[in-house]
Amino acid sequence: MLRTSSALILLSSMALHIGAQSVSPQTASPTVTVHQRVNQSCELVQPAELRDNGKYASLVVLGTDSEIYSSELAKDDFLSYSKAVPGKLVKLARKSGFGVRPGVSKADAPTVVDLNGNGQCPNLEEALQTAEMQRRDRRVQVQSRVYQLTSDNVTLPSSIHTPAPEQRATGAGSTGTNEKVVEGVVILNIVVDREGNVTKVKVVRSLTPDMDKKAVEGVKTWKFNPSRKNGVPVAVEMNIEVAFHRN
Repeated sequence: MLRTSSALILLSSMALHIGAQSVSPQTASPTVTVHQRVNQSCELVQPAELRDNGKYASLVVLGTDSEIYSSELAKDDFLSYSKAVPGKLVKLARKSGFGVRPGVSKADAPTVVDLNGNGQCPNLEEALQTAEMQRRDRRVQVQSRVYQLTSDNVTLPSSIHTPAPEQRATGAGSTGTNEKVVEGVVILNIVVDREGNVTKVKVVRSLTPDMDKKAVEGVKTWKFNPSRKNGVPVAVEMNIEVAFHRN
């Protein structure tokens, strides 16, 4: 009888152990001010919560539920913060790609600021729609490609459901003869999409056709929390190994 070991995600020196993931309780988030250009001379200013998600920071505009990530903002966009915001959270925001500037919160509600004083700015409703479309378009661009763990500064996916593939090869007998042949490791190259599903599987190092098939079929059922690029869920390509051992 063969058994499969717990799968281990491997790529260079990076590793992700399969198992239950602990989740830190969400504490109250401080409020900052988001400054987003809607055109060259007009800026939408909104209050938002700055959230600590562990490995990245995100924004949630007050009165909404959707998160905003740094990749969804333009180069000139930034958030301003008061002394009430913890320094550790400010550092995380910078590390996550946000432009960050000290300052006093200027808005208790969304407003449009005319930077040049020419009176050419859209009204608030139009500015909100424009800002949302800009963020959506940038997110689509970020999510349009498959990232590499070693070179693209993305987080490792974390496991939700990663059961070991079926352990017996077709026709494996009880004498141990076939077991000696199939004992070993199958290395697979997989793509985990932005929903955390395994969408592509390719054998990189084969064991036997039967064991390769078992490994591929098992891994296709796996479910992950997806990789993230500055907070944005993205697809990632990686190598995994599935090891078959004698009991």
